[in-house]
Amino acid sequence: MLVFIPSIIDDDFGRLYGLLAVLVVLYSCVFLSALIDLYFGIRRARRLNVVCTSFGFRRTITKLSSYFGLLLMLTFADVAASVVLKMPYFTVIGTIGIVIVEVKSVFENVRNEEKNVEEIQKELLKLLENKDGIKSLITFLNAQNKR
Repeated sequence: MLVFIPSIIDDDFGRLYGLLAVLVVLYSCVFLSALIDLYFGIRRARRLNVVCTSFGFRRTITKLSSYFGLLLMLTFADVAASVVLKMPYFTVIGTIGIVIVEVKSVFENVRNEEKNVEEIQKELLKLLENKDGIKSLITFLNAQNKR
């Protein structure tokens, strides 16, 4: 029986430490899943010869802070609900959801590695065949830069 508030009230710190260990494991799972996604994103960028910039790394940090903010809110909800519920169910559900999103992201990175190279080559060939398209693209880009 792992509950927050009753464990504190009853001075049962053994149960409280068990709960904290569960939370550490859940938060670690989210952190590791984000790092794995970062690894596969960097790997994909290197294979496509795309330069890794600080923008991408900041995006990962923003994602992690959003994830941990959500987990923190869910943990507070678990603390409030610990009078009734015996486990941190909200945090567990949130962690499972976040890990599923990250796993999906990894599979998309792996699946799109070769696909993007082919698509880029096809688009470049289409542009090179159509000189008017290149001129209109350059005109459009110049107009956007003047704003």
